[in-house]
Amino acid sequence: MCKLSGNSWEADLRVDGVRPLMSRILDALLGDDPDELLLPESYDGFRSPNHHQYVVSSISAEQLARKMNQMDGGTIAVCGPRGSGKTTLLEGCVTENDFSVFAAAPTTFTPQDFLISLFSKVCEGYIKSEGYHAPNLTRITTTQRALQRVLPWVKRSALWGAYAVPALFLLTLGTFAAFRSLEQKHGRAVYSFAQRLIEDAMSLTVDVWRGENIGAALMVILFATVIWKARHWSSPKSVLKSAWDLGYTLGGAVLVFAPIVSAFQDSRLMGSLDTVLDKPGEEGGYLVAALLLFWFLDPGPVRGSWSIGSREIEKKDVLRAGRLVCFGASVYLAYTTPALRQVLNDDQNPIRALSILAGFILWRIGDWRPQPGGPYLVSLCRDHLYKLKTVQTNTATLNLGASPAVTAGSTNATSIMSIPPNFPDLVASFREVLESIAWARSIQGKRTVIAIDELDRLGSDVQALSFLSEIKSVFGVPRVHYLISVAEDVGAAFVRRGLPYRDATDSSLDDVVHVHPGTLAQSKQILQKRAPGISAPYVALVHALSGGLARDLVRYGRRVLETEEWTGSAELSEISRKLILEELFETLSGFRVLLARQEWSEEASLILESFRKLMARLRSDSSDVSEIHRELVDFAEQRRHFDFSSEVLNLPQETTRLLMEASCYAYFSLTLLDIFGSEGFTRRSESAAVYEDGDLERLAEARQELAISTYTAKALLHSIRRSWQLPIQGEGASEDSGRNGRRIPGQQGA
Repeated sequence: MCKLSGNSWEADLRVDGVRPLMSRILDALLGDDPDELLLPESYDGFRSPNHHQYVVSSISAEQLARKMNQMDGGTIAVCGPRGSGKTTLLEGCVTENDFSVFAAAPTTFTPQDFLISLFSKVCEGYIKSEGYHAPNLTRITTTQRALQRVLPWVKRSALWGAYAVPALFLLTLGTFAAFRSLEQKHGRAVYSFAQRLIEDAMSLTVDVWRGENIGAALMVILFATVIWKARHWSSPKSVLKSAWDLGYTLGGAVLVFAPIVSAFQDSRLMGSLDTVLDKPGEEGGYLVAALLLFWFLDPGPVRGSWSIGSREIEKKDVLRAGRLVCFGASVYLAYTTPALRQVLNDDQNPIRALSILAGFILWRIGDWRPQPGGPYLVSLCRDHLYKLKTVQTNTATLNLGASPAVTAGSTNATSIMSIPPNFPDLVASFREVLESIAWARSIQGKRTVIAIDELDRLGSDVQALSFLSEIKSVFGVPRVHYLISVAEDVGAAFVRRGLPYRDATDSSLDDVVHVHPGTLAQSKQILQKRAPGISAPYVALVHALSGGLARDLVRYGRRVLETEEWTGSAELSEISRKLILEELFETLSGFRVLLARQEWSEEASLILESFRKLMARLRSDSSDVSEIHRELVDFAEQRRHFDFSSEVLNLPQETTRLLMEASCYAYFSLTLLDIFGSEGFTRRSESAAVYEDGDLERLAEARQELAISTYTAKALLHSIRRSWQLPIQGEGASEDSGRNGRRIPGQQGA
């Protein structure tokens, strides 16, 4: 009774005492806003920014997949700002069964050089995809060429011997007793028969040679005539081939099935087998289970791999290991089962196994055919590689002399040098080879994909369009998907097709996929996959700093964790202040480099001096954030010593534009600092969400707007600050929140 009361008291204490107390302790430790603490479960995703394990599906990826599925071939441009994930999108749309070639278009490439490089990659990629080795064109000495021919044979022989020698030793060991038994029983009779047959054949040959057997000589002459005449006949070849096929098929069948039939006719063996089947026992059940597992763990149709941390483990390797374990378990269970051991220890089993093995070997020998030198397309690709990269000359001379003595000599010289092919011929050859490859792949139900990346790094849109117009002659190959990464300018030019504006995109591109900066929901999905457990305020901070660009999203996510490790604080206000001010300093440093190239007068140099002092204050890592805040307000609002719009200074237009851009970015950073760098972010964000421009998505839009216009970016930042009840020059905070904020219809104010 006391024990039951003690157990009941312990259960009540755990439910009603410990659990509520621990909850209150954790709430007190986490504070009023636990979401403002940086407590991710892991951040391994930020260590490998380009790992495909962390790729998240997007609307653009689904759109590109649909367009590719709806076309047998064509040219699709993937356009978007840099860092939006165009390269990842191109890599992700290719499956394992596709024949794909990825090429970059750096600024130093001319169209002809680029096409030579692309053509070479296509030929080398196809040769490797068919299981062959691309020719190594750099090894041209006689010794190296000999080694190239010998070393593969040595490697294949060594690999073959590594399996053949142990297998032959084990086979000899296992069948030694059977060979001795056969030799003792039938060896003398077989030897006598063979010796008698050889003696008869030799005696007949001697008789024919001496002319003592005229009939046999006539038969020999007739047989020789038939053999000579048969060189023009097709039927004897087919008859011999059919006879050989029938012979090895029937011979192999006899060798394989005769031991099985003999096993069923062995009464002692069948009696032992009946005992095993009637009373299999526990070991027999395990044996059947192991054999069934061995049957089901077939690695043939399995594709793909499992990801364990940063390692990739092929599924086939796991299944092969499982089959090996099942095979070992089956052998062990078969040997430890007493009834089954009697079946396995039958005296005739080695002979039966040897006969079955000989039958299978006979089948393999009969099916053997000489391996061809390689498929036609592989040989064609090799030939084109030699044409693209080399020109070979071979000179051979023979010297003979009769005076004063007979002399002989020879010389041989070989040289290889690069040669640029003619561009029209190069285009025609490339289209012909690629069309053949695509046709061969389409028969197998596979696609051919040519991805040309980094076309947006050619400089201006004029250079990109000029390059596109030069290489568009290779587009339009049947059954080939061309995927091209281009800048937004090229995509905009394609969208304006059909209007009075025309350019190379009209005839080069079949469709365009636009990769837009991600939304806050998409950024949350990406960050949660790379750093599970990261809270919503940090997602909003990283999304605002990156503007929704995937590459910058990962970079700023890593910077958040670096800042947390550097400061030793997990508070949002502390981490965001450090990160925003550090990012602002780096950005203003870039602007200062550009401003140093401008012309400055003595009066205008005061602006540059104030700019330097602001950067020094940002770099000093001062704890007086209020002073930094005051300087940023002056710079963002262009007042006091930052009044660079004054007509007295008479600054050049380019200098004024750079200062305006730097001021606008400082205003953006100031807004982020006011929103994320103050306590109570969760409560204030709920109040700001009542207004349309109080949505956290607007911060990323303001970051994107900085690349378009400083005026529209400032107007959007003004509206955001009103929704968050932040002060604006010339307006009161109380007026801003009620008079100028735009409410979302259907919601009440805070």
